[in-house]
Amino acid sequence: MFSRRNILKLYCSLTLLIVYFNQPVLTLVCFECVSTFPGNNICLPSCSQTDRANSTACLLTRNIPLESGFEGSVRAGHISQEPVLSDAEEKYFLYGEEAVYQNPSVAVGWDWEYGPITYGCNTSGCNNPQNVNSLPNALNARITDETLTRLLTGDLINTCYACNNLNLTENLLDTDMSKCQPTNCPQYSCNFVATRQSGGWRFSSGCILSRVPAQVDMTLMYYINSEKTVVYQMEATCLSDNCNTISTFKQLKDAIGVDPDLSCLANINTTSTTSTSTSSVSPSGSSSSTTTGGPGVTTTTTTGGPAVTTTTTRGPGVTTTTATGGPGVTTTTTAQPTTSSGEQDFLNTKLFILTIFSFYIIKF
Repeated sequence: MFSRRNILKLYCSLTLLIVYFNQPVLTLVCFECVSTFPGNNICLPSCSQTDRANSTACLLTRNIPLESGFEGSVRAGHISQEPVLSDAEEKYFLYGEEAVYQNPSVAVGWDWEYGPITYGCNTSGCNNPQNVNSLPNALNARITDETLTRLLTGDLINTCYACNNLNLTENLLDTDMSKCQPTNCPQYSCNFVATRQSGGWRFSSGCILSRVPAQVDMTLMYYINSEKTVVYQMEATCLSDNCNTISTFKQLKDAIGVDPDLSCLANINTTSTTSTSTSSVSPSGSSSSTTTGGPGVTTTTTTGGPAVTTTTTRGPGVTTTTATGGPGVTTTTTAQPTTSSGEQDFLNTKLFILTIFSFYIIKF
């Protein structure tokens, strides 16, 4: 039989196991769906809401083609479904594809175009496709015309640098091209592709066997809270001898500025959840209250009361309450995402079994 000391040790071990296995499993509820449509005639998809254990962000992507004859799309889901974005440093961001081309007309100069835009957020239900028109049209990336002209244009007479998957450090302090060989490229175009990878960049360059306009294509992440811009990939074509260098890439990357229109994103934060209650008070003391129980369901009542404004937003797993008790007094409380009920029930079952087993050991 066990001694009392051994039983005590066993009981303590079981208690630690109980605490370990009973840790809550955080989940985030996101809309999941996709729709395609002709041109820019946005067609909203029918969505379901799903929760995923340890999900860190929801995504909402809009892709409207700039040319007729191409399909557009709206997509909603979890960040884990997009491996490229799963390592995002912050979970409130915009991710987009933008490009700039040298226009044949000298008077026009450089033309900017934009591609898909993705919104990332980390409150349950924040990626509701009904809010897709609240996304900015683009990140509005810009590089000055002077920088583009200086780095990308000229006369390509002889050679371009040829590199294949050269690993570069994050800060790009080493711009030495000795590992790349000049290759003949008369009257054609030079190019490079730089892709972000763990700890730095992967850089390749070469000759394009055709004469194409000078241009830069890039994918960018913009972190909304910190206002930080991160380049994920850059591909550039240039038109002068050996112009496709690491130094050219670094100068273009450092010259990027973005200025997205975020004015409508605030609407997403207040309307994307599934149940919203808002009350406001007029100076006379009467207050009106509006409750939205889901898309298209709204109830409005009017009551009397003190001059206090309260806004409560309820979504699956997240509750946010803001109360204003008077001028200059504001209190905000935000609850964390809830646990998945199925997974928590499973953990509670293990807790119950371990508890019964410990009592059995102590008794016998």
